Amino acid sequence: MAVVVGFISEKGGVGKTTACYHIAVALSRYEGKRVLVIDADYQRGGISGRFFPRLIETFGIGMPAGTTLFNKFQQLYSASHQTPDIDIHPCGGGIDLVPADPRLSTVSVDKLPSTNNIRENNMLLLSHMKTIAFVLGGLRQNYDYILIDSHPEVSDVMRSIIYVADHCVSPVKLDRQSSIGVATVIGEIANVNNDIAMIRRSLGVEDGYRDTRFSGAMGMMAREYGEELKQSEQLEYNRLRRSGEIFSNYVTEGDGLRVAAANRQPVFDVPGANAAKQAAQFRALAKEFLRVCL
Repeated sequence: MAVVVGFISEKGGVGKTTACYHIAVALSRYEGKRVLVIDADYQRGGISGRFFPRLIETFGIGMPAGTTLFNKFQQLYSASHQTPDIDIHPCGGGIDLVPADPRLSTVSVDKLPSTNNIRENNMLLLSHMKTIAFVLGGLRQNYDYILIDSHPEVSDVMRSIIYVADHCVSPVKLDRQSSIGVATVIGEIANVNNDIAMIRRSLGVEDGYRDTRFSGAMGMMAREYGEELKQSEQLEYNRLRRSGEIFSNYVTEGDGLRVAAANRQPVFDVPGANAAKQAAQFRALAKEFLRVCL
């Protein structure tokens, strides 16, 4: 049964998609895990473009082909019968992908059918948060890990990701401006857990939900001096550790990852000393990920 992990952040440009992509590849290539990646970043679709460059070239142009997560929310809005079917694209090497759909930007509980019945309204709110979980219900047995890359903002899509996730992690640059968003992420996870508890009590239902756990910030694009974090970044790392969990391993900035992004390939396949260093860092981070996200 797959472990579901949401990669969430309030701030963009912190390496969230890069982390999700490389951990997916490392889990499959080096740890022998079957991985499903869900691209829920409705603005950029970055992971979809890493696996299938043609998807990013046409992202936002016309209507995406096939059945996507957006269609599952749309069924709920139109009061249709919700079905779990969704299109999955094999990427090779033990990784599958549910591609991004820019129409996810329109997902909102405001579009739910309104009623004068409080109990029915709460049931609809619960169904909205459970939509991604409903889709993944029959798929979890096919994978060891399901990784969800989210859009960097607090939204109703993020809340649905938090609901389905066993763990959430938050990639972050080790600077004050970026790391402030980690507290927001932790707070939103708590909000979802508390909201679900309240709705379940009011409805008298038990659906097997277990509180989603924040399993740590991930230091990305870190800067070093003499193979150690620079002082300002070490201070931010220590501050994050005091406020919550943070992974011991981090990934440094450098040309290795930039070349990998430009070539739409993992840094593990890029030649050069800097790429080799970052590849080793991601392999270490993936091993720690396995220990933390059980």
